[in-house]
Amino acid sequence: MDTSEIMAVALELAGQTEVPPDSGIDVPASHVRKALFGIDADGSDLLIAMQLGYDLLINHHPTGGESQVRFPLVLSKHADLLERAGVPRKAASAAVQALLDEHESAAHARNYDRLPSEARLLRMPLMAIHNPCDEIGRRVMDETLRRGVSKSSNVRGAIKVLNRLPEFRKALTKIVVRMGDEANPLGKWMVVHGAGTNGGYAVAKAAFDHGIDTVFYIHIDGGHLRRLREEYGREGPKSLVVTGHIASDSIGINVLVRELRKRGVAVDTFGGVLDV
Repeated sequence: MDTSEIMAVALELAGQTEVPPDSGIDVPASHVRKALFGIDADGSDLLIAMQLGYDLLINHHPTGGESQVRFPLVLSKHADLLERAGVPRKAASAAVQALLDEHESAAHARNYDRLPSEARLLRMPLMAIHNPCDEIGRRVMDETLRRGVSKSSNVRGAIKVLNRLPEFRKALTKIVVRMGDEANPLGKWMVVHGAGTNGGYAVAKAAFDHGIDTVFYIHIDGGHLRRLREEYGREGPKSLVVTGHIASDSIGINVLVRELRKRGVAVDTFGGVLDV
């Protein structure tokens, strides 16, 4: 397989037709037999991959170039998730704008060619597959909950259902309730993943203010969490469940890794991927 074919497999699994803005091929490879897949690669990881004889380093998070500069465009997917959960378009769009205000300036300031330039110098093939893996992971989490919870479930029961996934069982970080209480009714819920990064205060507020009782994030910044607790109460009726960044990312990554292995690519994981 070449790098374009590997990306096509990821898109197929995610149900996508175009490469998302936060993913891309920095240095292409025409014949990949052996690949190394990580989450947060840096220059030393390029050297490791090269020294160990890998044909390609696949990174989960954006590696640089357009995948970093255009990253904020993926945040619009939060509006899609909110609207599907019943949040009015105007409120969903306002939440996304708040995210853009926070993330656009950071993306604009990044040294976007650092890792790609190192890969070019080393002639080490490099690519990033971010949103496709996250969308796969979101679907797995969403479908697992839909199959396992009922109208009478509480938050504790939903966490038990998610812990059926091996990535969560293996992780050192456990699923935690950052706001609300495990005894709270699950009520109407949504999984917020596969939209660039967590929705922070703005997306959770839009959800809570429009009938969502429980929001599942994979991570959240402490400042955003404090704002939510101030507004809804640390142990109030609204629940924010945080599943864990690396464990949650690994779910979608593993689906892709298994498929690539089926298609003849020897894929090894490292750098945090919980290969189960």
